[in-house]
Amino acid sequence: MKDLRIDEMIAKAQNKFLLVNATIVRAKQILAGSLPYVDDFDPTDAITTALKELSAEKLKIKIGKGAAKPLEMIEEVEKERPSLAKEEKKKTGGAPKKKK
Repeated sequence: MKDLRIDEMIAKAQNKFLLVNATIVRAKQILAGSLPYVDDFDPTDAITTALKELSAEKLKIKIGKGAAKPLEMIEEVEKERPSLAKEEKKKTGGAPKKKK
């Protein structure tokens, strides 16, 4: 993959604020267990992986009317890769419920 160029990234994201927000949202998803959509990812750096995904156009930045929820801001282009976090919840039955 070619080097990440900030000018190209901003052009794809429309402005630098959307680029930063989309990168943060995707990095949080990767840290939560979502598998990366690029082959040359760094398992210790979720931000670089998110930027590589946006640069490779594996994700689209979705802008809705009004204030969108942060996790709904990016739309996955390829949905065939499963998330590790979802599989773990199915195996363990989800998070334990707290008693009051």
